Amino acid sequence: MSLPGLRGRTLKAAVWLAGGNVTSQLLRLTSNLILTRLLLPEAFGLVAAVNTLYFALVMFSDLGVWQCVVKSERGRDACFLGTAWSLQLLRGALLALIVLLLAVGVFSAEDAGFFASGTVYADPRLPPMMAIFALCALIQGFESMKLASAERDLQGGRLARLELMSQLGTMLVTVTLVWFTRSVWALLLGTLFGGMLRTLLSHVYLPGRNARPCWDKACAQEILGFGKWIFVSSIIGFLAGHGEKLILGASLSIASFGIFSIAGNLLAAIAGVYSTLNGRVIFPAMSEALRSADRKQVIRVYSRVQQIADLLLGTLTGGLLLSGQWLVWLLYDSRYQAAGWMLQCLSLSLLAMRHQVVEQLMFARGQPAWVSANNTLRALSLIVGIPLGFTLAGERGAIVGVVISQFASWPLSLRFKYEQGLLNWSTEKWWLPALLLGMAGGWLLDTGLTAWLR
Repeated sequence: MSLPGLRGRTLKAAVWLAGGNVTSQLLRLTSNLILTRLLLPEAFGLVAAVNTLYFALVMFSDLGVWQCVVKSERGRDACFLGTAWSLQLLRGALLALIVLLLAVGVFSAEDAGFFASGTVYADPRLPPMMAIFALCALIQGFESMKLASAERDLQGGRLARLELMSQLGTMLVTVTLVWFTRSVWALLLGTLFGGMLRTLLSHVYLPGRNARPCWDKACAQEILGFGKWIFVSSIIGFLAGHGEKLILGASLSIASFGIFSIAGNLLAAIAGVYSTLNGRVIFPAMSEALRSADRKQVIRVYSRVQQIADLLLGTLTGGLLLSGQWLVWLLYDSRYQAAGWMLQCLSLSLLAMRHQVVEQLMFARGQPAWVSANNTLRALSLIVGIPLGFTLAGERGAIVGVVISQFASWPLSLRFKYEQGLLNWSTEKWWLPALLLGMAGGWLLDTGLTAWLR
């Protein structure tokens, strides 16, 4: 595939996914704004804890099935897809069982008084909520391999429309249930419905034939051989990217943890477009460029993507750093205003994401051990930084520890780029000017709004 052909398909997929993700984040924000006016912060603290624990198990059992379908030369073979789906089904069943066992474990620990009173893990509603998520694991296992095939072929439009239909249905059901019940359980039932809808759409909406479960030893060995590094990287990656929630859940009150989750959700909404493009466009584009065996093409694709990422992330970081509190003030009532300073501090994590571009290249080159090493540095920094920060400065110190940890992998990423001949001024010079520009815009916005309110 020539560079122009790849560039055109990559751009088209990026436009669709970016537009779809912006719409998706707006839907999620709209739903969140409605729900925060119907429920107390404690409800969001509980749901955030359940989501974090479930997501941890999902990441801990990641076999890299989708990534292997995208990357492999055999990714279009019916036998390969059938074996991949069989592995996904087995993973879903095992994950459901582990979720149920963990729910029993948390219940036993609560009964024994293991958790501090008033924290998220001490709430008696947590274990049964976790048990409901076992159904989500089973449902996720039945998702069609056509999702992975569409990602491989850069079918950004179809993927974006599927995600939007799924999310819109989830939003309508969740808001309706909460409106009539005012119960935290409605949030979980809405999530369960969303998983069912997404799985159904993956089978009936995307083109092509659904894979049939089968087993081929050679295909399984290729998937599991690639997946062993994905497995390790996913475990460490979760700890690096979301481990703060596991740690803070045992330290903060349910209400404080709920407010922290609001700040985290806002940041995730802002970072969502970049994260989607990173996983569903950049990785397939890097993989295809590498399959061409043209080193110059690989360098061109990487350089262009890195420059765009730095301009986007730097500007967003600077703007939020100096004016993020106004976003919370405009959107939420007084119960959630503490999320403002949290968002300002956490915004620096966006800048740390710039090296996710080169991490996709590490995956595409079949060198996920580098990503595992990066995530290990971030995870270790979290484990040390959050408790230390909490001891020294309470809640604020803990969040500073979260932010600092996200930069711990920069030295190793720079080393990888140097060894691959990718470290040069043309790809490294953009993030600082973009950050300063964003800070200037954030300062002007903060000054203007402050003066206007006076």
